[in-house]
Amino acid sequence: MRAFRRLLRLPILVASILGCAVLITAVGIAVGPHSKEALFAVDRERIDVDLDLSPGAQRTEVYDSVGNEIGILRYDIDRQLVKIGEVPDDVLATLLAVEDNKFWTHNGVDIRAISRAMIQNLTSGAITQGGSTITQQIVKLRVVGNESSFSRKIREAVLAARLEEEFSKEEILEFYLNEIYFGNGAYGLQAASETYFGKNVNELDVGDAAFLAGLIRSPGIYDGFDDVEIVGKRRSMSLQSALDAEIISADDRDRFEQRGLPDRNRSPQRTDETLRKDYFLDEVTEALLAHPALGETYQERFAKVYNGGLRVWTTFDPTLQRHMEEAVQDVLPEGTGDFEVAIASVDPATGAVRAFIGGPEFADFQFNLVTQGKRQPGSSFKTYVLAAAIEKAGLFPFDTISGMGPCTFPNPPNVDYEVTNFNENKGAVGTVQFAVLKSSNCGFVRLGLRTGLDNVVEVANRLLGRGSEDSFRPYLSMSLGAQEVTPLEQAVAYAAIANGGLRMEPFLISKIEDASGSVLYQHVPRGRRAVKATTAAWVSEVLANNVVAGTGRRAQLESGQPSAGKTGTAQDFSDAWYVGFTPHLSTSVWMGHPEEKVSMTDVQGREGTGGWVPARIWGSYMTRVLEQQEIIPLPKPPPPQRKSQLLYLAEEKCAVDIDLGVERGLMQFDLPCAMAQVDLDAGIFLPHPEANCRMTELSATGIHRDEYLNCALVPNRNPVTTTTEPPADDENGT
Repeated sequence: MRAFRRLLRLPILVASILGCAVLITAVGIAVGPHSKEALFAVDRERIDVDLDLSPGAQRTEVYDSVGNEIGILRYDIDRQLVKIGEVPDDVLATLLAVEDNKFWTHNGVDIRAISRAMIQNLTSGAITQGGSTITQQIVKLRVVGNESSFSRKIREAVLAARLEEEFSKEEILEFYLNEIYFGNGAYGLQAASETYFGKNVNELDVGDAAFLAGLIRSPGIYDGFDDVEIVGKRRSMSLQSALDAEIISADDRDRFEQRGLPDRNRSPQRTDETLRKDYFLDEVTEALLAHPALGETYQERFAKVYNGGLRVWTTFDPTLQRHMEEAVQDVLPEGTGDFEVAIASVDPATGAVRAFIGGPEFADFQFNLVTQGKRQPGSSFKTYVLAAAIEKAGLFPFDTISGMGPCTFPNPPNVDYEVTNFNENKGAVGTVQFAVLKSSNCGFVRLGLRTGLDNVVEVANRLLGRGSEDSFRPYLSMSLGAQEVTPLEQAVAYAAIANGGLRMEPFLISKIEDASGSVLYQHVPRGRRAVKATTAAWVSEVLANNVVAGTGRRAQLESGQPSAGKTGTAQDFSDAWYVGFTPHLSTSVWMGHPEEKVSMTDVQGREGTGGWVPARIWGSYMTRVLEQQEIIPLPKPPPPQRKSQLLYLAEEKCAVDIDLGVERGLMQFDLPCAMAQVDLDAGIFLPHPEANCRMTELSATGIHRDEYLNCALVPNRNPVTTTTEPPADDENGT
């Protein structure tokens, strides 16, 4: 039967041979009259054409701080270069058996292969084989293109021979394996291995290689993973070639034939959640597109980022990211509802941004609350007022200030600025430290004014990294955090305090390599002094006391590791913060509505203050982060050079109550603050021994008359009224 079939095919073979002969004769006749010009053109092209085997466009790979891949950046080409030594020998042999079985011996052109392909294609009735060598295919890809003409084939053959002269066989084959297209967006053997099998090149076997070899000539036939019949036939032919080349046995061939064909895209880019674009990877991408090491123009940088085959190492710590997510789940097991939590962690010593939660699922939101979400920081801004008071005004936490409220401050040309303490608390007179513990609004507006709002602006700008274009404004409300900041800015600013006042520039990218492994950029930490080390030590001590006995109590770490931090709650409970640090890490936690200001009046049955949810998330997170870590104390400030002093504003009055006895009770007198003393235990002002109190008495003739009397003698008199204004001619102000 086989002999009969061969006999039937004999006329076809004869016709094919005659056809080849006619073709060769026709070519000779066509070229003959112009042979000199043709040969001259070919010879000139052989000399002048630049043969370049530099790699094509490649994807960029992004890694975390410990070397795990966290993302792939590419535009429309998915390619990762591999070395020829990474490809298993039998896989390489199979590809060559199918594509170019004389590769190691020919000089760029295989005449017998061309003839054999013509005959095979004629006898089969379809194009089942190509006669071009791998070297010719490269020339076709890089130089001559797909034009169907005899002159193009001549050029291809001539340049293929030259390519073999200029490059080694290994270089040519390695370039080919990385250059060819396998369909479904996969360029090169590594991308194809991932796309169709979810493997790396070194995990491929002959069955996989046979499938891939069947795609090389027409890679688009399997786009969509649906043309199973044609692809199956091509794999069978490739397996037969492998059998003929004695790469596999017949049993191996049959076993591979039974294997199912790929049915979907198995690339880790599609299946590995850790490679999906998220807030951190998106932020890294934006940083790369602005990075001066990658080009002067945006277009240059874009090409490098998406097609340049870069390898980018970042500061991302996946363990910290997991701890963040666990902490939110721990504190809010029922979820966040309409609100969201954003968290950012920064290494104080280097400025490395270690991890952050930027908002809800990236695919649904794509607005990074950590870097883009500017919100009012509330009382967490008071840390910067405190730092400015120490740094610029020479004040200390043990100085005394009034936190009594409500309080009113002149604000020309606008109406007076009226302030109340949290929950309209009356407040008390106490130390600046006490004002922090109670987060006294009236106390800190006074402290800001006493320090000088321009000084507060300067120090806050330095700590948060603001320039003239986005500087804070010296408004009265700034001391209470009325001007917006981002969670990352807050984490970086508090990190500067943890780092002894040295603000390290935040960064996400530690190193960039090009496709050849050359280092394009290596990050060197850059710092700038924001406040003096002594200022940072005083602020650290105050904030550490706040964790122990103030609004930050819920952020305490059970391990005994000292921490420092400050709560913040914006007006109407629309934004809640806790920002704190240890020597190891600075972390800010924000909670609020992701798109607008919405009052958080019922969060787990309570109003959404910074000391309620954010402080607990911070404590839960940092407890996980610092488990097994060495306990490091916070720095201690130096001994002070002076004693406590009362801080007050020019023209400010301090209210004192004088007991007029059982029948008359307490009567309030407003004294110039220079004539007041402080009872820290009671949190009130007392009159100085030399202070005079002004009274209005009714004379025997029925006329009201102002009289000044030493305040200690007031209980023995019967004042009618008191006034809050001193007389115009009172030069002593008493």
